Amino acid sequence: MSKRETGQPLAARTPHGLVLVRRAFREFAMVPSLVVLAFLALAVLSVVADEGHVAVLHGLRDAVGQVIGSKSASTALQAIATGLITVTSITFSVLLLAAQQTASNLSPVVFDQFVRRRINQLLLGFFVGLCVFAYLVMAAQTGTPPVVGAAIATLLTVVAMVLLLVLIYVTIDQMRPANVLRQIHRQTLTARSLQAPLRRCTLRAPRRTDGVTARYRSDQTGFVTGIDVQSLGRALERAPRAEIRLQVTLGQAVTYGDVIATVYDDEEGVARTLAHDIRSAILLDQWRDISRDATTGVAEITNIAWTSGSTSKHSPQVARQGLDILKDLVARRFDEDDDRGQEPTEPLSVVYPDTYLDQLLDAIYGLLVVAHESHQHLTASRVLDVYRALLPEAPAAVRQQILADLDRGRWLLDQLPPAGMLDAARSALERTITELD
Repeated sequence: MSKRETGQPLAARTPHGLVLVRRAFREFAMVPSLVVLAFLALAVLSVVADEGHVAVLHGLRDAVGQVIGSKSASTALQAIATGLITVTSITFSVLLLAAQQTASNLSPVVFDQFVRRRINQLLLGFFVGLCVFAYLVMAAQTGTPPVVGAAIATLLTVVAMVLLLVLIYVTIDQMRPANVLRQIHRQTLTARSLQAPLRRCTLRAPRRTDGVTARYRSDQTGFVTGIDVQSLGRALERAPRAEIRLQVTLGQAVTYGDVIATVYDDEEGVARTLAHDIRSAILLDQWRDISRDATTGVAEITNIAWTSGSTSKHSPQVARQGLDILKDLVARRFDEDDDRGQEPTEPLSVVYPDTYLDQLLDAIYGLLVVAHESHQHLTASRVLDVYRALLPEAPAAVRQQILADLDRGRWLLDQLPPAGMLDAARSALERTITELD
């Protein structure tokens, strides 16, 4: 099982509170916690230097004392601590409101991006750690003025003010729709590349046409976030003539009683045993994981583009940006070569239904539907341009699927307001179809 996979096997049950804690540290709290710990260590060194317990640090304290007065050291620390808490709380409250507003306009994924970005985590940890540093140095004061601590806190406060400006700009930049879509695009491509071993080691179509079957049904509810191919391989070693047909894909929602997999074998007992062993190979989580599942990214892009192009938002520009990303993902899918740079691999007797391309094509057709719903000829024209660009590069089976979508979409196009741009796009698409016949 890859260490980057998330979730828990169907055979395992972890307390809900522990799952939340693990998820919080994995997605957000780990980096800020490490930064705060670094400030704690710095506070200890500062207290040791101020108390004069180490002779080597006497010179440092005397030099700093020429800049930070002994009488003003405690006052400076108190002002820094209280001021930073006020500024930090107000700033982060405003930034969270900005993220909430963007999430309401685009997609809840904006919140996920905001908390997962390393720069946001580092800056939050810096501000919290500096506050903790100032308070600890003040609390540890015995009778010696904390001149070293005050000097360090003053220097870091200047840095914090600069970082505050950086944080404000970075947050505003992250909230732009184009950047939100670009981030999802990168995560989708990364997730798709991580799925390459799963696709290489599995089949797309069944080989067996006979034999007894055994089905394994889910006893939990959640989303499929991982499939442990190694575990399936070990299970098949005990049943070399069996075939496992997975009925779920990464990112798919699973509820109680859903069929997870069907096992075909010559003996019913072997099939039932193998079906039970599948429990440890399927990972479920309460949330979809875009870092492992490319279809989650497709769903997020589709959601943003659909709502932006519909009558609820009336933002065709964002819809076209989302459509361009979907076109890019489809084109990359056409050029996929799982064996590129890899040693030939004999696939396991495991059938995995890779629906990634189907979901991409459904998303593009969905934007044609939303163009009809909002009477946006701009969005409809762009959808037809995307189809025209993809048709010559599509494999034969996929080309027939696109043509079938276009046949269904003719009625939608006929209902749109007349526009020269739309007529030109339809004519260009018809010429491309004619040339391919």
